[in-house]
Amino acid sequence: MTRSFKQSIHILLCCCLTAAAVSAQGQKAPALFTEGNALYQQKKYEEAAAKYQQLIDSGYQVADLYFNAGNAYYKSNQTAMAVYSFEKALHLKPGDEDIEQNLALANQRVGSNIETLPLLFFERWWMQWQHLHSHAGWAVWSIVWFWLLLAFAAVYFFIPVPRRQLFRWAMTVTAVLFTGYFSMAIWTHNKAYNSGEAIVMHNAVKVKSAPDDGSKDLFELKEGVKVKVLDGTSQFSKVQLADGKSGWVAVNELKRL
Repeated sequence: MTRSFKQSIHILLCCCLTAAAVSAQGQKAPALFTEGNALYQQKKYEEAAAKYQQLIDSGYQVADLYFNAGNAYYKSNQTAMAVYSFEKALHLKPGDEDIEQNLALANQRVGSNIETLPLLFFERWWMQWQHLHSHAGWAVWSIVWFWLLLAFAAVYFFIPVPRRQLFRWAMTVTAVLFTGYFSMAIWTHNKAYNSGEAIVMHNAVKVKSAPDDGSKDLFELKEGVKVKVLDGTSQFSKVQLADGKSGWVAVNELKRL
């Protein structure tokens, strides 16, 4: 068995485990989640946010949890954490209208005047394609296509049936769909947990011209602004804004998505 084949099998098993984990998580919410919801209903937003965050820190990665955490952070005026939580929820559940709406409200509070560069047509198409499923959805469908491919292959190679050519075409189409969905499952999973983006966690953060405290200040960033991380050292990260401007920011001023 070749190394690349072993890696492919390993990734497929990871997709299976991810789908199973999401299903199991959805069946029964932990006690902390219920406690957080109760505190939120009592308008104890800061305490609710702490419960949700405790659950997140324990490794529970679900869009609904991040969404509730974002609402609690927003209500308790923790803007940066609200934006961060909504962004994480959107990475796990792309295209969700409720998450997008609440993220827009949080970004209004940020009040940034950064203009986003317009997307090219193929970039818009790529964004729409990504939002077709969540990363768990891509994983589940890749498993479905994989089993269908095995079924068609078993019939084609081991069962004498008429119209074998039809099964051959079915195998080809299913193999293409499996490859596409499997690739998207890997890509969206990586993006959900390592997007290369970050949220500015403090107000009036100085963006430097070089990774040095003594370097020139280029401009300031507000709390809650999302940036793309391009490069970094142990103490500084090179970031780029939506309008194309870039500079260096202290690592402790950012929270990676």
